[in-house]
Amino acid sequence: MALRIHFTADDLARTVVSASPDVMWELVNSLHILQSRRPAAVYGPWLRHVRARLTASDHRRVVRLLTTLVPPRGGFPDFLTPANPGRFDASLDLVRSTPAGRLRQDLAQAFDHRAAPMWVRRLADGDQPVQQELGHALAVYHDEFLAPHWPRVDQCVHGERARRSRDVLDGGVGQLLQSLELCGRWTAPTLTCSYPRDRDLHLKGRGITLIPSYFCTRFPVTFIDPELPPILVYPATHQSRPANTPRAALSALLGRTRATVLCSLDTPCSTSELALRSGVSIPSASQHASTLRNAGLISSSRQRSAMLHTLTRLGRELAHGPTP
Repeated sequence: MALRIHFTADDLARTVVSASPDVMWELVNSLHILQSRRPAAVYGPWLRHVRARLTASDHRRVVRLLTTLVPPRGGFPDFLTPANPGRFDASLDLVRSTPAGRLRQDLAQAFDHRAAPMWVRRLADGDQPVQQELGHALAVYHDEFLAPHWPRVDQCVHGERARRSRDVLDGGVGQLLQSLELCGRWTAPTLTCSYPRDRDLHLKGRGITLIPSYFCTRFPVTFIDPELPPILVYPATHQSRPANTPRAALSALLGRTRATVLCSLDTPCSTSELALRSGVSIPSASQHASTLRNAGLISSSRQRSAMLHTLTRLGRELAHGPTP
C-alpha cells in the first residue's frame, strides 16, 4: 500500500522543508513510540525517562487519554497537529479552540473503524470540560515527557534540514525528493511513499511542507483531510555520533570548541543553528563565529533577521582538507 503525492510545476516551486521541529507532530509521533512493541534503540534514553516519570508521578491517566486518540496504528484526529505550527503554547491554544464542527469531523474520521468511548463522543459535541481536560493532558505530557528531551529532537531535525538544504543546492527540488530514501520513491511528477493504506494526494499547486521528525518511524504521515495545507512528516535521519567531529590537530590549533564550530559549517547556517550543531549557547556561537570571521575562515551575511555563516575556501580546507 502506498501514498502517492502528485506534483505540478507550481508544487515543486512551493516545496519547502520545515525550519524547525513541529512540537505537536513530535508529541503525536512520540505516542506511537511509547506504544510500540519493539521501539528502535535510539529511543531508549527517552523511554527510560518516560518510565521513570510514570513511576514517580501519577500521569498514567494522561497517557491513557492521549493514546485513546492516538492509537499504535491507524488515523488520529487532524486537530491535534494544527496546520500553523508555532511554540507549544500557541499550538496548544489552537487545539483548545478547535471549533465543534471540526472536532466532530476529525473524530469521526479517526474513529471510523473503532468504537469511540463516551468522553470522545462528548469531545466531538464540543463539551468544554472535556476540551479543557484534553488541553491539560497535552500540557502535562509535553512538560513531563517531551520538553526534557527537546534539545536532542532539535539537534536531529536541524541536522536533517542541513542535509536537505545541500540536496537542493546540489540538484534542486527533484534531488531533494529523490533523497528521501526513508520516505519514498520519486518518479516525476509523483512521490510514492509506503503507507498503511492506498491513497492519492493531489497538491493542485498548493505546494507541500516537508517536516522531518525525530519520533517518526517506518511510515511518513500526513493529514487525513486532503483540503488542509499539504504536509508530509517523515523520519529524520538519526546520527549515533556528531557528524562534524574535528581532527585532533585542528582542535590543538583552534581549541576543541572553536574547531567544532568551524567543522559544523559544512553547510551554511544561522547563529542559532550553529549553536545547536556545535552544542554551545547562542552568545558563545556568535563569539566564535566573530573570531573565525576575523581570521578569514568564515564569511557572514545578514538574511532577513538572521546572520548566515558560510565557510570560506580557506576555512573549508582547514576543516575538511584541501580541495583538489
